[in-house]
Amino acid sequence: MKKIDSRELLQKLPPLTKESNKYSFGHVVIIGGNVGYAGAVKLCAQAALRSGSGLVTVLTRQENVSSIVSTRAELMVRGFDTQTSGINQARPILEKADAIVIGPGLGRDEWANHICSMIEDFTAPKVLDADALWNLCQRSEKQRYQNAIITPHFGEAARLLNCTSEEIRKDKKEAAKSLLQISECVVLKGDHSLIANDQDIYENDTGNSILAMAGTGDILAGIIGSFLGQGLSLTEATCLGTWVHGKASDLLRENTRGIRGSIASDLFPYIQEVIG
Repeated sequence: MKKIDSRELLQKLPPLTKESNKYSFGHVVIIGGNVGYAGAVKLCAQAALRSGSGLVTVLTRQENVSSIVSTRAELMVRGFDTQTSGINQARPILEKADAIVIGPGLGRDEWANHICSMIEDFTAPKVLDADALWNLCQRSEKQRYQNAIITPHFGEAARLLNCTSEEIRKDKKEAAKSLLQISECVVLKGDHSLIANDQDIYENDTGNSILAMAGTGDILAGIIGSFLGQGLSLTEATCLGTWVHGKASDLLRENTRGIRGSIASDLFPYIQEVIG
């Protein structure tokens, strides 16, 4: 297995110059936040901002719009339903996206299922996370998603591969390879997360138990989506995103007297510090 060359990957992010503008750093569209789950899509969107995205748009349930805007004024937020009018409003936004993240707080109802079906129409690179992965498990016809990354933990990987979490844990490398039947790039999350593509497997050496809390997976999806939007390849964005996510947790641990009681959003200032 290969190690992640974080120094080389960080240099691939677009430089900050006097000529730069918000479009120089990519437009990421994040879809999620079903009723009662706005927090997940908020964390994901804020992570994309903190990772350097120039523009971040959230597509969510109409009920969530005001709460998300009040949390982070820098976000563009659109509420939509699955009726024709709602889809027509979302379509031009998705067509202009440099990267799409789908899944944080998405839910498992008709709204979520419809969105997962619709998303296949768009060519931007995608991160399929959380409930988007659950939706994949429900489909009778399996397919490989092109230009896409999936981000399963052991439980989600077990559902995708129709096996047990313990089987995944015993042979993470083989599990990561098997998950490539679903997408072009995979990050199998856990202690020493593995990133796989058709040629290589990379092992991440950053991260600690702080990441074993609600919301950190949403943050990882936002970081990876941000790096995709900034022009990195699927593998580059996944490797760098996983490394940055873990490194931010390492810095949080070093700079906090006690890690018990840390929350996912505590990572944000350290993400910014890691990427410079």
